[in-house]
Amino acid sequence: MQEFLQSFPRPVLVIDGGLEIRNFSRKAFSVFGLRYRDYADDPQDRLAQVLVDERDLGDELALATARLMRPGDEERFDWEHRKRSYEVGVYAQEDDAFLVLFEDTTDYAISEEILMNARGYLEHILSNIPLGVVVLNSELRITSMNRQEQRFLKEMGVEFTLIDAIGASLEELLPEDLGTAWQALCQKVLDTGERAEEAKKTFVSSGGELVLDTLATPLPDASGRAAGVILIADDVTEEARLESELVKAEKLATVGQMVITINHEINNPLTIISSSAQTLRILNKDLDEKAVAKLLRIEDQVKRISAVTDRLRKLDEIATNEYVRDGEQMIDVWNADCEEDQ
Repeated sequence: MQEFLQSFPRPVLVIDGGLEIRNFSRKAFSVFGLRYRDYADDPQDRLAQVLVDERDLGDELALATARLMRPGDEERFDWEHRKRSYEVGVYAQEDDAFLVLFEDTTDYAISEEILMNARGYLEHILSNIPLGVVVLNSELRITSMNRQEQRFLKEMGVEFTLIDAIGASLEELLPEDLGTAWQALCQKVLDTGERAEEAKKTFVSSGGELVLDTLATPLPDASGRAAGVILIADDVTEEARLESELVKAEKLATVGQMVITINHEINNPLTIISSSAQTLRILNKDLDEKAVAKLLRIEDQVKRISAVTDRLRKLDEIATNEYVRDGEQMIDVWNADCEEDQ
């Protein structure tokens, strides 16, 4: 048994209630920064001296053995030695013996610290990027949400705490139309494993209109299957406004080109028509009243056409109205902005 324990591949001591060494594994020497072969002549005495020198370890072992009353009882405590971390397990045996097992947790602790730092760094990034982010699990329950997403929803009149959000579905948390639409978008991603997008959706907000591009993308597990969904909202209000202004500018440019054509192709014939009508009316004194009225009407309509072409030339904004009720839209050259010009 003693030979078996000394060859045991993990650091082990067997002590009694007075912390006297009864048995050990050779691996136990490495815990204290020692090599077994350097003390092969009297290894047990060297380990006994180590317990005397390592007062913190000795004190913890003394407390643990004092609390262990029956065989099978166990105690655990953490111990650090030479920048290494150990979890020490003390197990009560028969005949007032205690098995002491050392488990090196240094790498685990370092990995945990790296993981915690990475998680903290990621949370910091998510909290400060200008995108709204919601993370949902395979049941489409919210597991995380960043501040920007909460800001977007607050602008839309939806306020809640992060505690309220965690564990809720989008349908439960958000107003009916928005919650149903986003839930359906995420469900589609979960079903197909492919991303889905809802582009430039306009919402009423406290600051006016809020335009969001919403992208749902699968969150894969270790095997690559969708284990959840990440919902990302991007504020494209300014982009949408600029696009709208660009469309208006393009319309104005089109109108400008049309006006040039109108002025060239219409105004010249209108001048001839107007002067001809005036000449007929002035030179023909024998015309009856009906003929004169028709010539005057021609002159009035020519003036109206000229006024329309002049107004088109001066347009700096495109406004539309229905040509007939429930019919096609037409450019309104006599909108409220130009009443003074009429």
